Amino acid sequence: MKSEGKRKKGDFIIILVVLLVGIGATLPWLWNKVNPSNPADERIAVITRGGKEMARIDLNGVQEPQHFHYEDGIEVTILAENGTIKFEQAGCPDQICVKTGTLTKKGDIAVCLPSETIVVIEGDKYE
Repeated sequence: MKSEGKRKKGDFIIILVVLLVGIGATLPWLWNKVNPSNPADERIAVITRGGKEMARIDLNGVQEPQHFHYEDGIEVTILAENGTIKFEQAGCPDQICVKTGTLTKKGDIAVCLPSETIVVIEGDKYE
């Protein structure tokens, strides 16, 4: 007959391994939440429209909100604030670029295809 109330040494080892794996998988996520990317990391936002570079903004250097408004073709307004950039408004029907939300990290990108406008965050100034 099996004893259901007794734990064996092997049971404790399995539980310990599962706990350690869980903690090991959680620590990197927790570290990124507690210690987000270094604000000193340079983040350069590049706005292109129709394949032409329209603006290059050092997001860490933005002290007050800056609006970039383009009226030729489909109208768009882009808002840059300290460390962030986003499409604030666009005259396109689907609004995917606006719904993309705020860009904050190197590699983030938002695109308005109808207006041929792209906003991307690059790393340092020399990339």
